[in-house]
Amino acid sequence: MLYPKMINVKSSRKVVKILIATSVAVSILLYIINKLTSPNSHWAALSIACIIYIWVTVLYAINKNVNIAAHVLLQTVAISTLLVYIDYILGFEKWSLNIAIPIIIMTANIIMLILTIISRKKYIRYAIFQLILCIISLTPVILISERLVEDKTLGIISVGISIVNFVLCLILCKDAIKEELKRKFHM
Repeated sequence: MLYPKMINVKSSRKVVKILIATSVAVSILLYIINKLTSPNSHWAALSIACIIYIWVTVLYAINKNVNIAAHVLLQTVAISTLLVYIDYILGFEKWSLNIAIPIIIMTANIIMLILTIISRKKYIRYAIFQLILCIISLTPVILISERLVEDKTLGIISVGISIVNFVLCLILCKDAIKEELKRKFHM
């Protein structure tokens, strides 16, 4: 009798720790850029708060053993909506469209990639959410085409990360996808 392969918990924890350290480094970099480019504006604090919010959510979901991808997708939509509302209330300076939403989309895509790397065998559980996130990640393209954003850089980067993430997930999980297609469609 064959038993399922156990997930290497130490390896998974190591990946999470490395990614948290990377998030801290990105947060510090955002803060420095904010202070150098626009010291009177506090956009980095908002971006850092989003990164912290998403990590708390992911760590909670990992510990509670829920479908993490659904949780990440829900939180991505919720926090994006909340930030657009906050921006609107504060006079709609469009920081939510120019900065916050692209950073949230990038972070969500990175989280989905982490999930794929950590649990490739369960990729099918995340596949539909990955596809929905890829569609949501096109939001910056719509905002750019409608001329609702002034700075296109973060929007373009977030769409690029989304496309790369989706392709990487397909490459990493091609065996799981083939198996699921065979099982579902009796191929």
